[in-house]
Amino acid sequence: MNSANSTALPRFAIWAFGLVAMPLATIGLPLAIYLAPFYAGEMGMSLAALGTAMMIARFADVCLDPFIGAYSDRLRTRFGRRKPFVVIGSVVLLVGLTQLFNPGKGVGMVYFLGWLAVMYAGYSLIGVPHRAWGAELSPYYDERTRISSVRQFFSTGGLIISTVVPAIVLGQAGAKSSDVLHALSVLALILLPVCVGLNLYLTPESPATPPPPQVPIDWKANWRALRRNGPLQCVLLIVFIGFSAETMRQTLTVFFARDVIGVKNLGVIYVYYFISAFCGVPCWRWIAKRSSKHHALAGGMVISICTNLGLYMLGKGDVTLFTAMFILKGFCFGALDLLPAAMLADAADVDSAITHKARTGLLFAVFGVVTNLGLAVGQGVSLNALSWVGYHAAGETDPGALASLSLLYAVVPSAVLSLAMLVALRYSLTAKRHDSIRLHLQNRKALANP
Repeated sequence: MNSANSTALPRFAIWAFGLVAMPLATIGLPLAIYLAPFYAGEMGMSLAALGTAMMIARFADVCLDPFIGAYSDRLRTRFGRRKPFVVIGSVVLLVGLTQLFNPGKGVGMVYFLGWLAVMYAGYSLIGVPHRAWGAELSPYYDERTRISSVRQFFSTGGLIISTVVPAIVLGQAGAKSSDVLHALSVLALILLPVCVGLNLYLTPESPATPPPPQVPIDWKANWRALRRNGPLQCVLLIVFIGFSAETMRQTLTVFFARDVIGVKNLGVIYVYYFISAFCGVPCWRWIAKRSSKHHALAGGMVISICTNLGLYMLGKGDVTLFTAMFILKGFCFGALDLLPAAMLADAADVDSAITHKARTGLLFAVFGVVTNLGLAVGQGVSLNALSWVGYHAAGETDPGALASLSLLYAVVPSAVLSLAMLVALRYSLTAKRHDSIRLHLQNRKALANP
């Protein structure tokens, strides 16, 4: 049996699984793009303080992820292993979201940091078990790309929603960033429970192995196994470098578009960006199937680097060129988001071959840790760097500050992303090699359970 085989999992089950990514993406984009300009511009907080707070909240979340992954692997309930975490995470996320997106007057940094940490915790409680659940839906190389692409399909749909809403709200006279965040929070309160409910009802979990002995988790043994897994190390390095680079750019997009280019309504341009990303998802899935996941990922990074450098060449009034390059960059979004998760699902089989255990939840927790570290570095470095060069968040006209902003927005992320592209080209787990690992695991399971 080769990697072209697919599972008997019904299509509606896969689509219900992917549906959860839509409300998560609807919430996630404002965190990366609109939150810092709102709290700096309207609430009067320091860019450096906001960047530091975002790093602290991410680092706190990093400590939580491994425990979520490990205990979701060991949990045994009549509802499943992953589903209870998704339900609890949804409640925590919505509570944090409501407070963070709708602050009262005069709130300070403690308020911002506290509720941001609650939101991140909710994200992890949903995201880590949910991604592990998806990796376990199928053992096949190409089928896993399909599952990841469906999840990315809905994720990109959520991103389109999160850009259409700001575009509509900001089109109203006197609208501000606070109005955008309030509208998005109301939308999330509706979407997340509905999508999670459909996922829980329509998507089965894979049959669990017998409950493990009730012994403490051996973290040292887990770490040694991770160090022996070359493909896993490669994926994690790609994710850390890539997310650091892209988060740095994303965090500065509002400032660059407004002060360097002169964009009046960035929300409309983001609609085009994510429509392009939406169309790109099946294309990247096709490219990955015809070549390989890591080569497709490296190709997406090359295009992204070229568009970054092209954006650096633009100046005041180049709104049309900015929009065109942004649309091209959006096409690459799917490659940078869906393919690493599909690659990690394959690397989880390498881990099973090494450890004789199913630890998908723990591996996706490590994936979440590395992702959060990349997000923390990208957000913290970019906002602190803007503060160091004397940039004013409410609006900047000084040529020196704008030149520094352009470098931080386009050139620095391109240099960092180039490193991730080189690492991607060194990834060694091809479809043929994965087939042999999967057959080895199937034979070992058959011998253990005659």
